[in-house]
Amino acid sequence: MNKLNFSSICSRVFLERRISTLSGGFEFLIAALTPVLLLLAIDPNSFISGWNEGRSGLLFASFFIILEWYDARKQLQMRKEKHVFIVWLLCGSLLVLYYFGIFFLNLNNTIGQIGVQLGLPEMPKMYSWVTMWEHLVFLTYILVLFVSAYGWKNLLKMMAPAAYLSGMGLMFLLDAAFPYASLGPMQAIVLVIVPMVVSLLGFSGIRTIWQPESSTLHIFLVREGVETFKGSVSFYWPCVGVQSMIIFFMIILVMIAKLDASRRRKTFYALIGAIGTFLLNLFRIYLICYLIATEDVSKARAFHESAGEILFMAWAVLYLLAVVKVEDIIYSKRTTLAHTNGETKANNKLPTSG
Repeated sequence: MNKLNFSSICSRVFLERRISTLSGGFEFLIAALTPVLLLLAIDPNSFISGWNEGRSGLLFASFFIILEWYDARKQLQMRKEKHVFIVWLLCGSLLVLYYFGIFFLNLNNTIGQIGVQLGLPEMPKMYSWVTMWEHLVFLTYILVLFVSAYGWKNLLKMMAPAAYLSGMGLMFLLDAAFPYASLGPMQAIVLVIVPMVVSLLGFSGIRTIWQPESSTLHIFLVREGVETFKGSVSFYWPCVGVQSMIIFFMIILVMIAKLDASRRRKTFYALIGAIGTFLLNLFRIYLICYLIATEDVSKARAFHESAGEILFMAWAVLYLLAVVKVEDIIYSKRTTLAHTNGETKANNKLPTSG
């Protein structure tokens, strides 16, 4: 059966203990993940910062690299010629120089100044502009490693991390060029999501005042008839998870495209994936507002900056596992039915006489 074995990917990645079971090409996985592991050791706090301030995206990209590699490792034959490792050495050296510039030469400030010269409005930190380049640099590094080892024709087997990193890069660029509510089509989604969140909060005894003209939601906690103002939050398209909905839906589409399923079932899976991703994002924003009302703004901010992306990751993995399980059941039933029909036809054949 030529289909995506997503369930076996996850179970084996997390449960297998013997590295000897891994087949050829393990060198690629080590080379791809080493920069992220080193960054974790050198600057662990950067992985828990906000979505456009930290490096959490590199962790998610690493997760997708592991899944894609594990799924395709038996179908790929890694080139182990001398020139491949020379390319890897050169690529790794350039990556080291890039991070040397970031940590010791204030390269991010230089990149930010370039953004200023280009007329980007986000100042003074230029978070999204700077983070975009780090994601694109890592994307380039991974693509060079993979293509030099496996060739361009196999690039589709590493599409999930490529789609994630390039998609995030595009979102960072849009956020840098059109910050806050300046990107009308994206900001319009806020006008759909926030009123739905307001309705959910109402069922939880939380009163809100939504001001769409300023994209601000004022939150009040009502307990025993006493109303207490808890805080205000401004909603702009990056804050309501538009980029996460788009990126993780792209990942779902990439994975579903690999299934050996009919076009109708793939369309159905994609539709359910889109609806589920939207509802999860709605629930995430509700939780943020609920924490503001019942706890404090600092806890809500911590959840927003760390748990949000993890929720999308968990949803994407669990949903794809469910899809693959459904496809396995369909395949098993069809195989059993075909086998039964074959035996029936064989039994119905009249014996020939000599």
